[in-house]
Amino acid sequence: MKHSLLALLSISLPLFAAAPAPEAPKPAEIFKTTTPVIVDGKLDEPCWQKALPVSVDFIGSKTGMKSDTAHMTAKYTWDDNYLYLAYETFDTNLVALAKDEMQGPPTNRRQGCEIHDAKNTGIKVDVVEFFLSFGDEHFFWEIHQNALNQFNDVWCVSADPAWPVSKTTMSMYGILFHHNEWIADDGSNTVAMAVQLKPKANGKPSTVNDDKDVDTGYTAEIRLPLRSIGVPADAASWIDSKLPDGKPAPRKPGPWKMAGKTVSLLAVMQDGDLKERYHHSSPTRKPDWFHKTQPAWPRYLFVAP
Repeated sequence: MKHSLLALLSISLPLFAAAPAPEAPKPAEIFKTTTPVIVDGKLDEPCWQKALPVSVDFIGSKTGMKSDTAHMTAKYTWDDNYLYLAYETFDTNLVALAKDEMQGPPTNRRQGCEIHDAKNTGIKVDVVEFFLSFGDEHFFWEIHQNALNQFNDVWCVSADPAWPVSKTTMSMYGILFHHNEWIADDGSNTVAMAVQLKPKANGKPSTVNDDKDVDTGYTAEIRLPLRSIGVPADAASWIDSKLPDGKPAPRKPGPWKMAGKTVSLLAVMQDGDLKERYHHSSPTRKPDWFHKTQPAWPRYLFVAP
């Protein structure tokens, strides 16, 4: 009887084995552009016609639930030296608020933007955000842009609770925000951004910070040097050489071999007029700080022609 029971258990045990974990969804593709991208906010280059449109309409306080209204569409492309982010918003009341500071390197300063009403003036701020990581859920860039082309870039550290720094005053909400860091230029390859206001029903451009009319949103482009956003080192195509004195020669910018690499990239739309003011591009992300959900950010595969 004992042997019969063991035999039965040996047959039955596989029936109770844990189900295998679901496979991570395959990354979508970011195609390499074969023509130059002029950063003017117009999205009229051929690459934007080919690029996969990304819906930024998942409700921030839900998981996998989309808004009935379109709020934003994003698109991405790349070339030998840059990652390009483009998007279109459909906001009917554009609101933008500048920071009282300039940001960026000395030779490429940009006007910062507020992502909330820091002075409690009652202004309901609109801003677009992107979170960008090359596979590390603890270290990544957060960037912001608004309808006046004001721009922030923040280096973020999402602290593991086991790290001692997570228990210090530096780690508010478990996140370290390095506002004084910026995405650097890489030689002649520079950070750039532009906005183009869409026309209203009367044919005139949408307005910013004027609630007496009905806007239709804007389109925008952002150009980021690949080296400066921290692409994998094995994508480098340079050859280290020696100067006459035997010291290593400076490394030259790109071109970068990004085909086959992946990036995690979350797009976020904040519309201050809405009750659900945050919408984003992840169908699986659970409600939390965007900074703490990197494994659920959409992944993209760099693809060359």
